[in-house]
Amino acid sequence: MFYIRKTVQLASMITFLALIYHTAYPLPLGRFVTIFPQLSPFLFLTLTFLIPAIILIGLTLILGRIFCGWICPLGCLLEFFHTLFPKNIPSVPQKMKYYLLIGVVLCLPFLWHIEPLCLVQRVFCFMLSWQSYTPYFILTLSIFMLILFFRRKWCQALCPLGGLLALLSRYKRINRLVSPACTQCGKCRQVCWMDLKQNDCLLCFRCQQSCPEGTEGTEGMEGTEGMKGMKGMKGMKGTEGVKGMKKVVSFCFGKPAIEKIDITRRGIIFAMGAGLISLSVMRLVPFTQDKYLIRPPGALPEDSFKSACIRCGACTKVCPSHGLVPDFLSSGLIGLGSPRLMPRIGACEDYCNLCGQVCPSGAIQRLGEDEKRKWKIGAAVIDTERCLAYTQAGKLCLICDEQCLHNAISMDKQKRPVVDKKKCIGCGVCENKCPIQGSAAIRVVGRG
Repeated sequence: MFYIRKTVQLASMITFLALIYHTAYPLPLGRFVTIFPQLSPFLFLTLTFLIPAIILIGLTLILGRIFCGWICPLGCLLEFFHTLFPKNIPSVPQKMKYYLLIGVVLCLPFLWHIEPLCLVQRVFCFMLSWQSYTPYFILTLSIFMLILFFRRKWCQALCPLGGLLALLSRYKRINRLVSPACTQCGKCRQVCWMDLKQNDCLLCFRCQQSCPEGTEGTEGMEGTEGMKGMKGMKGMKGTEGVKGMKKVVSFCFGKPAIEKIDITRRGIIFAMGAGLISLSVMRLVPFTQDKYLIRPPGALPEDSFKSACIRCGACTKVCPSHGLVPDFLSSGLIGLGSPRLMPRIGACEDYCNLCGQVCPSGAIQRLGEDEKRKWKIGAAVIDTERCLAYTQAGKLCLICDEQCLHNAISMDKQKRPVVDKKKCIGCGVCENKCPIQGSAAIRVVGRG
């Protein structure tokens, strides 16, 4: 079983990387490319009920934390690094994951920065899109490297998803059994990452693999007087009475072996207080929203969008113009890491509606192509102090007018561009194509 688990882990990691690679135009696999973030039960907190998350909960109620030990791509990476760099790691109490779970659930926007499935998806999506190399990418990479430093301690004592699955694992139907033949050699405890906790068992079978074989019963052995100085075995009548050699540790289905959770009331109160204070800080810290903040077409209203977005990075990876990038403080702490359109990097392509197709939380609605072409995300504004047609008499520049797909730009009597804000949807093609060096002479202002 140990080698079967390794094979499944490898297949899961290859599938994960292949899905990220195919998160690109024309998106042949559809919404399936974000199947790993869809497995997170925390999506229920955004009122998004997805079948993969429900399946994971059901699987955990039966088999325990098998997802962590067999499928989780971050868990696979941590196991690889743990084997590669077997150094001492700072000790962290296992109950810490329960306190952290309480805190991040109450401070929901912070949860998505450390939620393992969203984090590992975001890391690889950002790494494959150089336009995403913003300060938020540096923050994400720093968190990822810190988790790699703790390695299996993350799964054991820090992962909020692990804490949730450990709570559900209290009712699992498969349990680890130890026969009376156990000699207390301690080899199983040395290889167990979870310190032999039933609720935290990953079904990795390392304890069973490391356990020496033992015998159960010796009814067929009639006395020891026939063993004269270990030179003969005439006193042993046959060997059929000796039960076969068996592993002392085994796994079988049975009634739930519910363990007591080692948490205190004081710890729960502290975790709740820390979560509520963090949420208040994120919401109340004053900030000036960037007027050029543009959300992708189909995005929910600003406040709802910042709460619903899980920062998985799939929309930034799938954008064919690479204009979608993670935001950094332009919409406050609560909007950190949410996607924004930067037309100077890439405009919102008229034919593309992929960001809504890959979004697993519904923060970006799925729009048809016709509906998407009419969706207003902002409006273009001309900076008359930078526009060549305004600053240089007799200079004729028609690029923004020629590139506009919605006939929202026309020329006045002096051959200067004028924007019809009723027709403009804020796609940013004009800003992207503006020949002015540096900041464009025509810029899109967000819908807010």
